Amino acid sequence: MDSEIAGLVDKLTETVRRHEEWRRLECINLIPSENLMSGAARLLLASDFGHRYSAPDHFYMGSRFTDEIKEFAEDLARKVFRCRYVDVSPLSGHVCNIATLLLFAKRGDRMISVSPNDGGYPGISHLNLGRILGLQNIYFPFDEDTFNIKTDEALKLLSSENHSLTVFGSSLIPFPHPVRELTHNVGDAVKIYDGSHVLGLIAGGRFQDPLREGCDILMGSTHKSFFGPQGGIILSNNDAVFTRIKENMHLGLVDNIHWNRVAALAYTLMEALKFGSSYADQVIRNAQALARSLDDRGIPVRGKQHGFSKSHQLILGYEEAQEKEKIAETLEHAGIIIDKGIRIGTCEATRRGMKENEMDEVAELISGLIQGKLRPADAKVKVTALSKEHQALVYTLDT
Repeated sequence: MDSEIAGLVDKLTETVRRHEEWRRLECINLIPSENLMSGAARLLLASDFGHRYSAPDHFYMGSRFTDEIKEFAEDLARKVFRCRYVDVSPLSGHVCNIATLLLFAKRGDRMISVSPNDGGYPGISHLNLGRILGLQNIYFPFDEDTFNIKTDEALKLLSSENHSLTVFGSSLIPFPHPVRELTHNVGDAVKIYDGSHVLGLIAGGRFQDPLREGCDILMGSTHKSFFGPQGGIILSNNDAVFTRIKENMHLGLVDNIHWNRVAALAYTLMEALKFGSSYADQVIRNAQALARSLDDRGIPVRGKQHGFSKSHQLILGYEEAQEKEKIAETLEHAGIIIDKGIRIGTCEATRRGMKENEMDEVAELISGLIQGKLRPADAKVKVTALSKEHQALVYTLDT
């Protein structure tokens, strides 16, 4: 290897090393859309499946085991989510959204969902896929106090609008949506639940149960509150709806589905089958404990009158974008990682074995930093110590 290439290799490996050391040893990650896989699942991501192609018609030879991996993962998902139909082909939750919007709506059709101004996923809004696909985005009436859809007004909207798609689920979702109340006697629209954020809680039998509450499709990311590899999954009990998805997925929407990802997902589904309920319970308890502790220290958290949260998320009660960004940057300097929407999530901290007592410690650090009582450099020492105490993952089949 010549000196130039050797230098580039060293730079790459050093960057990866520094990232891993920083994020795993010196930080507490509270981003609600991130989580950690088990060691065995990470090894499966690095397996030979990561080099291989396959197709339903077996165009590629040498793929005798890919069908087995897919069947294994989908059978496990049927058990975890108690559904008849599963497709693990989508490469992300966003691809799941693209699939459902393309297959069940046409240009000019109306789609009802939560507005991005109310925490809805911007990817399907008038700003992005709605605009690109020529859909008419209509948004649920939303109650800022309960941080949820206004049920009575939404029923009137659903009954009066001729629409093709109804989409539940949000990027900011501390409380279950009124799915059961809004999916009956409201026309023939395909009813979708984007469970990207709360899929791990649904897998554990907590939060809500969209497929039994009236949705045709439950879909989403597999790496947020669900602790699998980055990817997507579509689940259903509706024969006609799922047939349309299955007939159009390969080559229409996805070609190679990244078989190493599917293998890692299968391992994670086995963990969810064994530990899903206890994990989901602790995630929610941690979110509520962290919210209470922050509130006790004078940090505004939305939804107090409703128990702060019933999911992995809590939302700090600051409105100005500049203020939010400043808070996120201050916390990052101390090794506490959130996003600029100042959502806080407890899924990764729970996976690292943290419980209510640790949430109180984290609240002490966050409040001190926001209120200017604690310097980032001093907080960072405490964050690093707490992080290093919780390196071993829990709710895992790893031994």
